[in-house]
Amino acid sequence: MAASMAGHQILSQFQNVNSVRPLNQRCMELEKLIKNTSTKELKNVLPCMLESIFGYGQGPGWGLDSISRASTPQDFDSVRRLLAPEGPVLSLVYSLMADSLYEFPINSIPSPTQHLIEDGGLPIFYANKLQYHTFGRPIIVLNAYELYMFHLAYHLVNTRAQSSNYNWSNITDTLYPVLVDDYLNYFLPLNKDSLPKMPTVQAPVRSPVVHSPVAGKSFNMPTSPPSPQRPSLLKSSFVSAQKQHAQTAVISQGDTTEIYRSDTLIQVFAEFWLNQNPISLDRPSFSHTASPLYIGSAHGGLYWFENFMPSTNHVRLVRLLVKHIHNFVNTAKPEVISSPYQSHITSTLDEFKKSLIPHVIQKKLYTFLRHGFDRWPLDCSFRLLLETWLTYIQPWRYIYSKSQSGRRDSDGGDTKTVEEKWFPFVEDNLLFYTVLYQEFTQRVFRMDLTTQFNACMLYRANKVYSLPNLSNMVFRAERDMCNAIQMGRSGGHDLGGSYISPEASLSLHTQISELEKPGFQYCRMYSEDMIQMMKAIIRHIEIAKQTLSAQEESLKRSRKSGVTAIFDLSSWFQDDSNMGDLSPSEVKKLHSYLDTAAANICYIFEIESPSFVVRNVSSVTAFEQTSFLENSFVSDTIPDCLDTDEGFTLTPLGRHQLMNKMRKFDVLYQGDPDLQPIRSFENGTLVRLLHHFCNFVNTQYGPAIQNLCDRNDLIGRMAQVYFAPPLPKSSKLSSPMSSAQRQTLQRPRLSLRILASYRTLVYLGLFYLVLILWWGVGPVGFVFCVIGLVLLYGFLSAMTHRSSVKMS
Repeated sequence: MAASMAGHQILSQFQNVNSVRPLNQRCMELEKLIKNTSTKELKNVLPCMLESIFGYGQGPGWGLDSISRASTPQDFDSVRRLLAPEGPVLSLVYSLMADSLYEFPINSIPSPTQHLIEDGGLPIFYANKLQYHTFGRPIIVLNAYELYMFHLAYHLVNTRAQSSNYNWSNITDTLYPVLVDDYLNYFLPLNKDSLPKMPTVQAPVRSPVVHSPVAGKSFNMPTSPPSPQRPSLLKSSFVSAQKQHAQTAVISQGDTTEIYRSDTLIQVFAEFWLNQNPISLDRPSFSHTASPLYIGSAHGGLYWFENFMPSTNHVRLVRLLVKHIHNFVNTAKPEVISSPYQSHITSTLDEFKKSLIPHVIQKKLYTFLRHGFDRWPLDCSFRLLLETWLTYIQPWRYIYSKSQSGRRDSDGGDTKTVEEKWFPFVEDNLLFYTVLYQEFTQRVFRMDLTTQFNACMLYRANKVYSLPNLSNMVFRAERDMCNAIQMGRSGGHDLGGSYISPEASLSLHTQISELEKPGFQYCRMYSEDMIQMMKAIIRHIEIAKQTLSAQEESLKRSRKSGVTAIFDLSSWFQDDSNMGDLSPSEVKKLHSYLDTAAANICYIFEIESPSFVVRNVSSVTAFEQTSFLENSFVSDTIPDCLDTDEGFTLTPLGRHQLMNKMRKFDVLYQGDPDLQPIRSFENGTLVRLLHHFCNFVNTQYGPAIQNLCDRNDLIGRMAQVYFAPPLPKSSKLSSPMSSAQRQTLQRPRLSLRILASYRTLVYLGLFYLVLILWWGVGPVGFVFCVIGLVLLYGFLSAMTHRSSVKMS
């Protein structure tokens, strides 16, 4: 009775703490309560505490997904410190892991898992977590750490979070993704050779990897016939050990408990974030709404499945998870066998890293992406899902190094050759490279390619596949797994009416049976049907370009010209250069996206380039990027060179040409003219003052100046005279220059250095003397005369040199 009263008292204290309004004060009071109360008394308070923090059902919780570092920095720091991996709440959780079990509502786990349990199945992850009441109702029983991670992951997918309209513009500014990133960095460290040590507990913990039937209830584990092994990133002994999930439920405090918390974290995230839709659902053609779907059960009944559509915040976190897992897995030490008589002993941590993707992430992520490719609305938000897919199929982009963070955005323009060591990954994930690409291709036919976002998505996907050696590795992996010796890239046929076609090898059968639904038809990536489909995509691109060109021509014809334009005062102040919502620079970029995408498709599938494809250095492969002279003179007058991040570097052929005087650069100064040394005919003080003033204007108003120069009315044409860039885009380069420097010099900006020249000052002085002696004009009148002459010069230049002054 006394214990019950004490428990109610502690629960009442927690409810009082939870009602404190300033969130940072609430965190301080909760930390005091945890510190001043025994673990035994807090045992029954933990579920209520986690539900109040993370929210449950329609409960908002503390709103972790809406706490911003910028708007409420004190609340952000206080909650982050409270929920840190070694903070007060998790310290309490670790102390309760030994002897406390908690129930988690089964209706809150993903629907596919719910229905599998109701059908009598036993998911591996829940083998030591599932118990049954007297009347056969299943319940999920978790230890304290598992309960915490279940609530953390469920916060992202509960109905309240999915229905909220709060969008994370920057995930590093919002508390919930920052917490997730903290946990990933702590439990899956990139710069350490070992995982954080498990806190000392009185009893062993349960492992989510090694399972057994729960006491008091036995289960018949379904078995599958053994399949032949195929090349993999894993040792065969470890693979077979991982697939035999029938050991003891309680394990010793040895090597396996080292990875317990890390493994639990990833498995919970994969379960709640990637397993919300089953792969076996029939997929009608692209549905834009979340409608209920029905599927038959093993007992002949019908299940009601909600078509779960992840939010954009959900997809952002999945991409963050994939990035970190790639970085973590790629820190595994390679196997080094110095002698054929010596076996290499792999550490438990390295084995965990190697098993993480194939055994935890691969199947659920494939289901997540497959469902999203089928049912995501045809709008620009699909870019997030596309980038998540491209992140997964490019593990070589996420190699951690101590000199840099190791986390690189996959939006970058890496054109390095994909090394051969990644071939096993391509082979083990072949369906990610072939089936999902074909799914994306089907979406392209339904996309309006005259919009910049859609054209950019088409460009991004094909840019990745055009990486040197990647398409070749996909082709070889598919060829080897299909066992077609005479297969050629220009021919071939479909694998048949089912994935059990005799032409395909058993390794491909195994991968398809694990990732796809029964009866799935696999079509080869480089089959004749696929090539015809890509030719249709190119025609789709050509139609989009023709539509854009027609709109541009119509816009030009609608403009007034000549004398009519001079007397039409409204056109002087009206920006008629925009084509709908697109500015001229955006239209040019749109054409570039379409041209580059078409060129990359032709390269990937070895299709003859159509006539509309403009081959320039930005649209060809890395092997062809040997000249920096875009829109310049013929490149056979200069040495052979490559465009790199550090600028243009000579190739071995270029060095040979330069040393033997076969070719040379016409070295002239083409840098920033405002940064040239002060000349003898200039006033040094004026040069510095004018430079600081112009630098301030260009920094503060750079976008406004760019928008002003993009206009095609009189004001825009005059602005192009006053804000002319040091290096016009139509000019020819006579010496090597990095792309970043070239882009900087091609931006319009204000430059007044000419006013520091003694010649200019003398001319202005003579003009002032003429005005004051002949017409008696004072200083104010002189200033107005100068301004008038400057405006007249700009007006005449804009009218007489309209086409040459215009900037793209």
